[in-house]
Formats: sequence, C-alpha cells, structure tokens
Amino acid sequence: MSQDPNETNFDVDLIRKYPRSNRRLSLNVARYGIRADCEESGQTVHISPYGIQFRSADQYTEGDLLKIHISLPNYWERKQRFVDYGRVDSPRDFKILVKVVSSEEIGKRGKKKMVVCRTVNMDQVDEQVLKSFLQEG
Repeated sequence: MSQDPNETNFDVDLIRKYPRSNRRLSLNVARYGIRADCEESGQTVHISPYGIQFRSADQYTEGDLLKIHISLPNYWERKQRFVDYGRVDSPRDFKILVKVVSSEEIGKRGKKKMVVCRTVNMDQVDEQVLKSFLQEG
C-alpha cells in the first residue's frame, strides 16, 4: 500500500505560522458525503490557505474528509474585488474540503478535541479572498 507523500510530510506550521492565521472565524463542519446539513459549528484557532485548526466536541479520525463552511466578514464585498459577475443573493461564507491530519484531546476530561486539517480543495478566488483578509490585520 503506497501512501500519498504530501500526507505524511504535511507541516502543521504552514497553518500555525501563517501571518495572522490566529484570526477567529465562525465555521460549520460536516463530514463529507451526501448529507447537506452541518453537524457542528465553532470557531477557528488558526486558518491559512494550507489548512485549518479548530476546537471540536466531535471526534474525527485521521483521514476523514470534512466540508467546512467559513463565515468571513463582508465576504461577498471582498470577493467582488476579484470577480466580474454579479449575484442576486449575497453569500456570507465559503466552502472548503479538508482532510483531518490529527485530532487530539484537550481539557481535563477530553470532551474537546483540537483538530488539524489540511486543505484538499478550495476555490481559487476564495483562496485570494482569504489571503487578503489575513493580510489586512
């Protein structure tokens, strides 16, 4: 069985040491699948184009695929700087697909977990919007 070399060599510092990655953003998390509803909501601990770290009450195992909806302040206004199309609605969040790298128990009773995920798929324009948001300070 061969492993993906990117998976074993993923450096968590790409998330934690990214400039201003510690900005708190609201998020909704769901396991990847046909179900459309999100299972959990929370906040980021660290976020970068390479991945995301967040606290969770749910247990995720290494290798799980998760759909994450991230609420960014003034998301649509920010995105309009990069796109040439209009919309009737004004979306408030963007979606990314991530793969769980690690999930560690935190706290005294282990009810909370610190989950670290690497980005598998993110819209190219949303990546630019996220980078510009993090650069604003």
